[in-house]
Amino acid sequence: MSEASDPREGRARLAGAWKTFAVKECRGYSPLYERICESVAQADDVLDLVLDAPRPGQQPNVLLAAVHFLLLGGLAHPLGEVYAARSADDPGALFCDLVRSHRVEIASLLATRRTNTNECGRTAVLVPGLQWVADRLGGPIALLDAGTSAGLNLNLDRYLIDYGDGRTTGPSDASVRVVCEVSGGAPIRSEVPPIVGRVGLDQSPVDLSDEDQARWLLACVWPDTGRLARTEAAIALARQHPHELMEGDMVTDLSRAADRLPVDAPLCVMTSWAVAYLSRSQRSGFVDALEALSTSRPVAWLSAEAPGVVDGLPELPPGKDREGISPSVLGCTVFDHGRREAHVLGRCHPHGSWLDWTDA
Repeated sequence: MSEASDPREGRARLAGAWKTFAVKECRGYSPLYERICESVAQADDVLDLVLDAPRPGQQPNVLLAAVHFLLLGGLAHPLGEVYAARSADDPGALFCDLVRSHRVEIASLLATRRTNTNECGRTAVLVPGLQWVADRLGGPIALLDAGTSAGLNLNLDRYLIDYGDGRTTGPSDASVRVVCEVSGGAPIRSEVPPIVGRVGLDQSPVDLSDEDQARWLLACVWPDTGRLARTEAAIALARQHPHELMEGDMVTDLSRAADRLPVDAPLCVMTSWAVAYLSRSQRSGFVDALEALSTSRPVAWLSAEAPGVVDGLPELPPGKDREGISPSVLGCTVFDHGRREAHVLGRCHPHGSWLDWTDA
């Protein structure tokens, strides 16, 4: 009997996914969402509502963002006070109550929206990686952010990144400030390497001039992780300093995006937690596209992705989890006329709050 004919099977699958998400993604990092995920896993009617959505809309992040989206839009509900840290009421019970009382709005969002995070904190791990690329290939760099979302990471040289022990990168008066704990010999300099051109590529780039799209981007930020105000500041900065965002496929349109950048500079293609959304065949096609680009100039693929997502990176011994979260992998694959060298640069937090540099 299929899930479609026996809703209990689909409900059990979904409940297991929410329990896993609570432990693997939230525990030690977002107590608020950990509690909510545990409650959703036990709420059959909420799970049934999610099961009616298309498969991409069944991801926990989408329902979490849908509820946050309504609250950011001014919905009056006690959960808003919890999200604002002005109430200690049980967020799990309040979350499920909000979903039940606004089923129509929630169902519409699950049917039409997808996770579209653009975490500017990730620049803290990307910047040392970009410096590694510049040291290796020379500069200035032509930067292509694949899976760019709203393009917030293209402004990485306008953020102040504090690595501790007096080490900072970026302008001291920056409106966006990122803190990252670093261990190991990461190449941290006072300024980001020179960038001669930059472009973002995304299947559905976020138009920050559209208030609805900007609100959805904010809704995908977890309320209790200290990132909401920073993302608001990054959105304001991106509106002041917009970069070219191109609508297109990460694989088939990669060459077309690269053509918009100067051809006499090394090309750095940057992906941050985007390749995981590609199928196995698409990932292979992405590498083939990078290899093809390297026939005319050196190409570096700077990747920050979950373990196992980027094929060809050397394996590291398992790292110690921090905050209960499994480390992601910062790597760089260099392509030069068909030759390929893959390097693991370090382990990092998925949102950039720490980096353990391992490259010698």
